[in-house]
Amino acid sequence: MGDRVPSCAVCTGVVKPDVVFFGEALPQRFLLHVVDFPTADLLLILGTSLQVEPFASLSEAVRSSVPRVFMNQEAVGPLSWRPRSRDVLQLGDLVDSVERLVELLGWSEELKDLVQRETGKLSGQDR
Repeated sequence: MGDRVPSCAVCTGVVKPDVVFFGEALPQRFLLHVVDFPTADLLLILGTSLQVEPFASLSEAVRSSVPRVFMNQEAVGPLSWRPRSRDVLQLGDLVDSVERLVELLGWSEELKDLVQRETGKLSGQDR
C-alpha cells in the first residue's frame, strides 16, 4: 500500500482502521468487554503509551497470575515500574514483534493469506 490512503472499493470512502485514535470516543462495545478482564487467561498489550484512560489501567485489570505480553517500542506504564513475575516485554518494532509471535505460533501461512485477501479487497481486486 505504501503511502496511499486506503479507500473502499464499493463506496470509494476512506477506510478507517478499527482502532480508537487519541481524542475519539470509545465505541459502545468497549463497555461490553471490560467484564472479560477478571476472567482472562492472557493479556496482549500492543503499541500503546498506557497514558490515556480507560486503557491506561486495563493492564492492571487482570488477575496477578495472568501473563501480560507487552509489545512496544519502549516499556511504559505499570509494566515498566511495577512488572509482575509472569510479564513478558518484547521491545522494538511492533510489526517485527507481531510477525515473530505469529511465526512462533505457527500461523505464518494464515497471516500471509489474510494479508493478501484483505489487501485485495482494498485495491478492488476482490469484488
